[in-house]
Amino acid sequence: MNLEEEGPSGPQRRDQFLGPFVEEYTSPEQDWTAVRPFGIRYTENAPLNPRSLYIFYPFYSYRATDPGYYWNLFYLIRGSRYQTNGEMDSSTFEIFPFYFDYDYPHTPAFSYWGILPFYGEIKDRFFFDRVKWVLFPFYTEWENNGETSYGTPWPFIFHRRGAGSSGFAFWPFFGTYKRPGHYSYKYLLWPLIYHQVKNLGAEEPTVNYGFLPFYTYEKRPNMVQENFFWPFFGYTDQQEPDYHETRYFWPFLVQGRGTPYVNRWGPFYTRSIRNGVDKQWWMWPLLKRRTWQTEQLNVSNWSFLYFLYWAEFQTARDPNVDFSASKTYAWPWFSMGNNGQGRKQFQLFTPFQPWFKHNEVIRDVYSPLFAIYRYDGNSELDTWRHSFVFNLVTVEKKEVGHRFTLGPILDVRTGEEEGGFSILHGLFGRKRVGDETDWKLFWFTL
Repeated sequence: MNLEEEGPSGPQRRDQFLGPFVEEYTSPEQDWTAVRPFGIRYTENAPLNPRSLYIFYPFYSYRATDPGYYWNLFYLIRGSRYQTNGEMDSSTFEIFPFYFDYDYPHTPAFSYWGILPFYGEIKDRFFFDRVKWVLFPFYTEWENNGETSYGTPWPFIFHRRGAGSSGFAFWPFFGTYKRPGHYSYKYLLWPLIYHQVKNLGAEEPTVNYGFLPFYTYEKRPNMVQENFFWPFFGYTDQQEPDYHETRYFWPFLVQGRGTPYVNRWGPFYTRSIRNGVDKQWWMWPLLKRRTWQTEQLNVSNWSFLYFLYWAEFQTARDPNVDFSASKTYAWPWFSMGNNGQGRKQFQLFTPFQPWFKHNEVIRDVYSPLFAIYRYDGNSELDTWRHSFVFNLVTVEKKEVGHRFTLGPILDVRTGEEEGGFSILHGLFGRKRVGDETDWKLFWFTL
């Protein structure tokens, strides 16, 4: 079965073989071939010739451009290699969390190697500039901003040196760290009792101390926060922007006025306005509504139990512009959409898309396997297409006429300029183009 249509960037073509299991797609921007459910291969018509391969996604992924490639097995075993003008820029291989080998010949300071738990180091990982170990956890080094904390063994005994810092800890019983002009941190019976001062060189340092769960206090520039019987009761006072919040019984009863705005009577009703997004809950986590504006659009989003029902509606902010688009998922029963430019779609049974709305691979590999019924229509072109049982039966209207297909058995086309029928792809058929008519028998034109 093949389908040709006009897309946003030009003509598109889909060819299916063996029902939904094998499909090829071509367009001016992208080509792909899917063998469902095993995998899919993409080729992008873009600079550097990007291409990718996914097998039993997300188990195996491969992405490549002209300079090199990257691959991974379930994001735990992965590697890459990139080069410029025939010279290697980087080569990496990792079996997380046991083996790391990252080689950057032009910037050796970024290279590292390690076998956990025996010996090695990693760089720019886990929020640290460098982590080194010898017979982990008996000896470790954790480096950040010129400071190094030595764990002997980790995480129980620590001492810190470097960049003017010092400190010692016997976790979780006590610890003390300091760096003049930067910070001071002490704790007893972590995390119950603590005292921390940051930004000591600033005009107004940030102060945190507490005796959990009875009391916590935080003061930083333009903000004071206290909690009693943490985290249930407390308040926050903030300036620039002005905001006052009272926690009567967090997270259920919270009142915040200013920027942002919070009115929470959980789980019955909640409303908050943060960063331009107005969010409301009724009987959390059942019903949620979010509204916001972009430069040109008003956007409204509804959901019931996060993914059982999800719908988004877009309208133009300019009252003189007639634009309305929507997308709806009712898991696992159906999905439907309207792009606001005459294109409408509907699919019966979509068990994956509500969970992975923006995942291209899930959409192209797995979703067609559940397309018991699908509708595609374009009101501007006055075209539509209905397909049943994975495209076994299709009925469509094109600009040049109508078409009916029954798998590979029957293909019937009608139109003013051309028409005809074909049985078993030309075993027997008739084709009319204008005033000329051709017959086929045993795949030969008579």
